[in-house]
Amino acid sequence: MVAPDASVGLLGFSQGAAVALQAMRLHPERFAFAVNLSGYATPGDLPGDSALAERRPPVFWGRGTRDDVIPQFLVDHTVAWLPEHADLSGRVYTGLTHSVSEQELDDVRVFLEKRLEELADEADAEK
Repeated sequence: MVAPDASVGLLGFSQGAAVALQAMRLHPERFAFAVNLSGYATPGDLPGDSALAERRPPVFWGRGTRDDVIPQFLVDHTVAWLPEHADLSGRVYTGLTHSVSEQELDDVRVFLEKRLEELADEADAEK
């Protein structure tokens, strides 16, 4: 079942973050936002990419400067791809390896609180 008015958000770490973006690319109408922690956007075109670029849902992308797990070509691709397809926010965390820091979780909390507030405002507007 598809959630009405895209009220579902996705969150993933590493490959799970890549899967979250992949799901948005395949069915952008189903998802309101995504949180990508130490992940990437897979190269290549997918059927929903143009619709995603039109919708530009909020995406938080956090990654570390010392992440040696995600290949640099995937980071470079994601750096170029995400701003064209999403309302991108996020941060590069100095010294962070392929992991999640407390500082990053604080930033994710702020991002999610804003998304929940927006979804509540949209629900109120529909009443």
